Amino acid sequence: MKSAKKLFLLVAVAAMAAGWFTLNESTRRYIVHLAKQVPSLPYRYFV
Repeated sequence: MKSAKKLFLLVAVAAMAAGWFTLNESTRRYIVHLAKQVPSLPYRYFV
């Protein structure tokens, strides 16, 4: 069971990395911009 989870995690990370390198520069900037805002989202919308 543990090895299946590790394998799934490894495959997911590899797929995300492959997907990241196929994105154009504009989409990468957009995703990075969204990722920088994630820490403040709970405080902004759930307070």
